[in-house]
Amino acid sequence: MPANVDLEFLPPYSPELNPVERLWQDLKDTLGFDFYKCLADLRQETRTALSRYTNEAVASLTGYDYLLEAASVGL
Repeated sequence: MPANVDLEFLPPYSPELNPVERLWQDLKDTLGFDFYKCLADLRQETRTALSRYTNEAVASLTGYDYLLEAASVGL
């Protein structure tokens, strides 16, 4: 590990620190209660579900205000 790099370990579940957690939870809520005959069926349904997410939907799930503000500071 380089001397100028410090590792910060996140808690096991921390959606406010890892915004994609909310997207995965939404996807699990969509797929989690269905039964699939085989893995190929689950893969296809996952592809279908992912293709339905619009940019706006992803932004609403992952766009915490404090992250958006931090990202706009450098602009």
